[in-house]
Amino acid sequence: MRGWMTGLLLAGAITGPALAQGNPDVIEAILQADRDFAALAAEADIETAFATWMDPREGRLVRGTATPLRGEAEIRALFAGVPDGTLLHWEPLEGLAGSGDDFGVTWGVWELHPDGDRTTPPAGRGTYVTVWQRNADGNWRGVLDMGTDDPSYQPPQADTDSQSAPEDD
Repeated sequence: MRGWMTGLLLAGAITGPALAQGNPDVIEAILQADRDFAALAAEADIETAFATWMDPREGRLVRGTATPLRGEAEIRALFAGVPDGTLLHWEPLEGLAGSGDDFGVTWGVWELHPDGDRTTPPAGRGTYVTVWQRNADGNWRGVLDMGTDDPSYQPPQADTDSQSAPEDD
């Protein structure tokens, strides 16, 4: 146990300073990539957005299972069953960049609207983290995406009183 903790502390000591020295222009580029990713999800669909913005070979989605989904085929399969019109909206709140200007992280909040309407209360919401890497063409692609539910959020319940049958007088 002690060796594991030492390794974790050492990893944090090595990577922490690298992420803290973010170039503001690179951070803005990563944030814009995340915004463009979210815009494609709203314009096209969730499957297309994730297949486009996650690295086709190395992109991983962590979704509460022992093994993350990896690569375009597995990512597409996850979202293939999402009903048409479902809107997954997210917005990055902060970004960090590595000192090499080719690696970074964004995090923010997400909302799920099965009716496709952002003006209605979401069916679910939470936070996410996306790890980004600049590929050989200079484009940013997600290499790891993880989202968590907001345990305090309770979606509104449908009004069952208005749907019940009228009483006999």
